[in-house]
Amino acid sequence: MRLQQYSSFFRPEEFEAMTAAYDAAWQQLQTNRRTLTADQVRVLKKNLAQIILASACTGKRDVERLKEIALLGVSSRLLHKLGMLLPQLLPGALLAA
Repeated sequence: MRLQQYSSFFRPEEFEAMTAAYDAAWQQLQTNRRTLTADQVRVLKKNLAQIILASACTGKRDVERLKEIALLGVSSRLLHKLGMLLPQLLPGALLAA
């Protein structure tokens, strides 16, 4: 998903805030996760764009706030995925405790 596809739905300054938030969030993620596969990069970028777009559609325009929302969003999606995998990875005795 490319944010550019949606530029016509926003005023230029709103779209600039969205792209700045995306770039800042991606830069932070890249710094903290240097060993991503190409598929992981694609999914992560898509998730960032979707979260920023959805937040902008609800009226959020502050670059820092959009970035924070995007980072929290991808983190919670990752935790949700891990939570779904956790029972498969941990021994049953640990889950019962």
